[in-house]
Amino acid sequence: MSSWRLIAVLGCMAAFLPACASTATSGRDARASDAAAATANVNLGAEYLRRGRATVAVDVLERALAIEPGHAGAHFTIALAYGALGELELAETHHRHALWLDSGNAAAQNGYAVFLCRRNRWPEAEPLFRQAAGNSDYGTPEAALANAGTCARNANDPDSARKYFLEALGIDPAYPDALAGLLDIAWRNGNHMEARSWLQRTLAVRPADARLLFLCVRIERELADAAAAERCANRLRDDFPDSAEFAQIRESRHDAGN
Repeated sequence: MSSWRLIAVLGCMAAFLPACASTATSGRDARASDAAAATANVNLGAEYLRRGRATVAVDVLERALAIEPGHAGAHFTIALAYGALGELELAETHHRHALWLDSGNAAAQNGYAVFLCRRNRWPEAEPLFRQAAGNSDYGTPEAALANAGTCARNANDPDSARKYFLEALGIDPAYPDALAGLLDIAWRNGNHMEARSWLQRTLAVRPADARLLFLCVRIERELADAAAAERCANRLRDDFPDSAEFAQIRESRHDAGN
């Protein structure tokens, strides 16, 4: 249930980007000018990627690398773009190169770890998540920890997943992805009272969607609270009448003769 917090990494590109204060045309300042041009292309490429235009982003980022082949931010961002396009070998090559150029960059560690998780490579990803979360310069360690929790859960390691989600909540008690992850684990394990508690905390910090409301119905039915289940079902009907989740509720009512 928890989503990957990777696109937010694009908002942290300053961690990669050098300061470019000079615009003079001497030899030293010409190099600074090249760095500024590469950085401008990286920022533009990141913006295209945010807008879902990965192919255009690759073109722009290739320009950045042509200007400055050692630009870690360009390698990292083009890795994300290639990953979005399904060019996995190229994506991994650039992820690795970004880390080789800037081995202590938490955004690059988190980004490569997410890539590895999507390839079902949890043992390789875990230490990278841990490094990112432990980096004092990283502004959102809870995101790396929640990503680790999602990765562990998908790798059928619920104990590690729970540990990482709880650790994320230790940093930010209202972090929605960690709450949703713990909700998912409790529901899968049949711990319905615990699932109800995590659901309530999730709904307090995240707008209700059809999936959460459908899960609310199922949890309350398991707890034999018909009134609470009906409230969730009515909200699902009112807010998401065309959803597949409400269609299932409607069908179950029909089968029950309601």
